[in-house]
Amino acid sequence: MKRSYLKRNKGFRTDRPRKPLKRGKLAPRRKNRSQREILRDKAWQTFSRWIRARDKKCVTCGSVADGQAGHFYHGVLDFDEININRQCARCNKWLHGNLAVYSNYLLEKYGEQAFKDLTKRHYTAMKGELRSEQDYIKIVEKYGTP
Repeated sequence: MKRSYLKRNKGFRTDRPRKPLKRGKLAPRRKNRSQREILRDKAWQTFSRWIRARDKKCVTCGSVADGQAGHFYHGVLDFDEININRQCARCNKWLHGNLAVYSNYLLEKYGEQAFKDLTKRHYTAMKGELRSEQDYIKIVEKYGTP
């Protein structure tokens, strides 16, 4: 059976002229960031660097390559020392935190009561809770390099 032109090219016809693409306005420029947003980024960089120095290997698989600060709970406990531990990029990004192994690690390291407290803090904290600029400055001072 002879293959047709469309089957050979998976349905795309290349001999037909194409319409020019419509171009809209250029993407709007990024708005100026507030001092609070700049301080939050600095605090996160400092805290993340401290976490990666504290834990020498991935807490879920043991890899020492490509360390990241992996969250057990996202959103409200961003600067919690129990909630955030070092993970490799594979576990943190591609395995979406590898949470089954991560929970076992937290239970072994901190105990059942601390794990329950972490879960309680996660569910009772307000989503999108705002920290002040002073909170971020304190985080940078606490976890920054001396």
